[in-house]
Amino acid sequence: MNKILEKFLIVSILIPMLIFPTALSVNGDQPVIASRISRISYITVITDPDFYRSNNTLFGIEAEVEILNRDTENQTVIELSDLTSKVLINASFVNQSLEIKQRVYAHATIMHYSYQPGITVEHAFIKFYINQTGLFHLPDGNYTLWRPIYIGTVFNPDDITPGEQLITVITMASGVMNITHSLFDITEQPTEQPTDEAKFSPIFSLVFISLSSYVFIVILRRKRRNI
Repeated sequence: MNKILEKFLIVSILIPMLIFPTALSVNGDQPVIASRISRISYITVITDPDFYRSNNTLFGIEAEVEILNRDTENQTVIELSDLTSKVLINASFVNQSLEIKQRVYAHATIMHYSYQPGITVEHAFIKFYINQTGLFHLPDGNYTLWRPIYIGTVFNPDDITPGEQLITVITMASGVMNITHSLFDITEQPTEQPTDEAKFSPIFSLVFISLSSYVFIVILRRKRRNI
């Protein structure tokens, strides 16, 4: 009876290892920190004289930003230059004579921000010029927004690595707007940096149990022979 059980356990060990060779792989591909623009609250033309610039139209976009910490502990984001706004914008216009120029205030100050596990919501107001006067809405084209984000410490520049920076695209076609937001992939949860987390599937559990049972039977048979 023990021999039959022993053969069964050997087969149950080998089959999962042959059929599911990737079941024991280590997953550490996802950055621990990610950013995305989750919502465009509104887009407006700014007519304040303090922001006036000839031959241009000044726009403002109010955006909601999400910072995802996939870890189970707080993570530190480093800003080598503290920007206002932290969200950047670029554009490709149907009318190729048009250009975009963002108003960004930069302080030459290294800043560190700590983010708790899960999603933290921030707000940003993006201001930018388009070199045409009298505009009442965004010209036709594609507008790409993203929130640059880096993790690490200034004391060791080699440890500074970019997080995952997901884009949001505003498409204008014949004056009609369409907004496409990127979504976080939160199916996998890396552990704290820089250690990769081993993701074990149920197949691994089956192999481990089978192997342990096999070893137990072999030891038991040897003991009986020695009695």
